[in-house]
Amino acid sequence: MASKNPPPATPVFTDAEKETPAEAVLFRNLGHPLRRKLIRFVNERGEASYSDLRDAFHIEPGTLYFHLEQLMTADAPLLTQSKERIYQITALGRLAATFLNQATDITPSTAPPSPTVQHPRLRQLTYYLGFAPLFRYLNNRSDHLIFESLITLAAIAYLFTLVPLFLIGFLPLDLYLVSIYLPALSFLGSWLLVTVATEGITRFRYPTEQGMRPLFAATVYAWLPIGLYALIRLIGAPFFASFPLVTFLFLFLCLTWTLWIYTQAVIHTKRIAMRKAALTTIIITNVALLATLLLLLLMLFS
Repeated sequence: MASKNPPPATPVFTDAEKETPAEAVLFRNLGHPLRRKLIRFVNERGEASYSDLRDAFHIEPGTLYFHLEQLMTADAPLLTQSKERIYQITALGRLAATFLNQATDITPSTAPPSPTVQHPRLRQLTYYLGFAPLFRYLNNRSDHLIFESLITLAAIAYLFTLVPLFLIGFLPLDLYLVSIYLPALSFLGSWLLVTVATEGITRFRYPTEQGMRPLFAATVYAWLPIGLYALIRLIGAPFFASFPLVTFLFLFLCLTWTLWIYTQAVIHTKRIAMRKAALTTIIITNVALLATLLLLLLMLFS
């Protein structure tokens, strides 16, 4: 009777042969094409700002923040960041860049842009419409703009004392209000609840080390389009009363702009990818929409 072949022995590695955490981080970073390009780009220039990297690779801010954070991990940092928020190459990063440059003739300066960017001017327009430069500055120097954010918060709240709009999250409702202060209180309550909800979602669902202060200061500006809608409604009340379709279209445009600004605020202050920030905004908007429907049902059957 033929004997069965014994199973192959499991290889035994000594401590010297086992992969260290630093090695695992290093090879994981080198395995991603975007991180390889970032390493070589910073090594080629010596140092680079966030704007330099964003303009060179044309990727959304949340994705760029994520990969830069991965390259600065404590186990095997390939990049560091100075107090002026300038990215610099480490000794290990320089060795990695040397290896990468020897492995391929493609340099970062000649690498093709991302195929998802078809219209640079449109991308630049949406970048500024989302107040992204303001949020980047606010995230880096939150103490400098906290006073301006409080003034903006007070100005929008005062504006809503002049217009009978009741806010639930980002959604304004035309309601007959007895108190002129109720719209302002609804705005302040919506700002506080939405921001706290965003902080909770991003902290527990997408673990991030970013603080709360930049988020609270940045989210104030998301209601500016709704404030613009209220102001124009106040100035041109007879016109909007005669053309309800125009009112609806203008409101839809302001709501879309508001959600885009809020998504950008979450991206830059919490440093998460666009997909995660957009999902957070959608969740909060759906909750606000559900609360609005419940309120309307209560008013209808009361």
